[in-house]
Amino acid sequence: MKKILLFHSWGMGDMIMATPMLKSLALSGYKADLVTTNEINKRILKNNDFLENIFVVDKMWKMMKFFKKYDYLVATAGINPKKVRLLGKLLGVKKVFCGVQEKDIHRIEMNLKIVNPLLKDVTKEPYIYINNNQKVLEKYLKTNQKNIGFVVGTGRKQKFRRWPYFKELIQKIDGNKLIFIGPDETELEEEFKDLGIIVKENIENVITIISNLDLLIGNDSGLLHIGYATKVNSIAIFGMANEKETGGYRKNNESVFLNLECRPCFNPAIDYVGCSDFKCLKELSVEEVYKRCQKFL
Repeated sequence: MKKILLFHSWGMGDMIMATPMLKSLALSGYKADLVTTNEINKRILKNNDFLENIFVVDKMWKMMKFFKKYDYLVATAGINPKKVRLLGKLLGVKKVFCGVQEKDIHRIEMNLKIVNPLLKDVTKEPYIYINNNQKVLEKYLKTNQKNIGFVVGTGRKQKFRRWPYFKELIQKIDGNKLIFIGPDETELEEEFKDLGIIVKENIENVITIISNLDLLIGNDSGLLHIGYATKVNSIAIFGMANEKETGGYRKNNESVFLNLECRPCFNPAIDYVGCSDFKCLKELSVEEVYKRCQKFL
């Protein structure tokens, strides 16, 4: 049986979108180990039945411990193919499977396309670990009103992707309002503390809370992908990123964006944006987003 080493150097959202590929490889009879550069990616894949091992590697030279142990190296979509092929040579694998992200192809489909020659059975259903912590649910959720989550950030390194009108939107919506802020976005806590309950929990508890919401609204981010994976009603706000590549994939997942000729212009591989005025976010009105939210309120 051929053994595969899977390599993923992206964040949580991209990891979730790679899980259908991982599951499909297992269904097709392959044994696979995953190497990721992010501890959170390991935690969201707890209790899965499609990977043999998950390794977190913080330095690329530590990859050499996998020398001559695998037949194939598979990298998730978007990782630089030149670097992946070089890594394959260094690790002594027989074959490398990788690819750039193709325009307008969803990341789930792109990952499956990369390993298509290996697949006999395919699933497009993602995986995420849910701990169902009842104490956490009792702490944050209400039974007599809608529980609505707001993802107001996009990570410290990509502040330019934040929609600027969340305060106004939160004030327009009635319900139990939960505001999710990442560990590297603490500056947002002061800004939003009077508009709802700030959720400060570990990733396992955040997943459990999101999976029980009535509606999740937010910037395109890893937390929105938790909503997609757990089948929660969701509204994702897109500016310069491409909703066709990283947006929702269920009937109850909606993307809100402006039809501007200049968008999408964001290249996540290098955090490149093609403009400096960000009209795609600044001109997307509160009323337009609120109108889309009413479907689920």
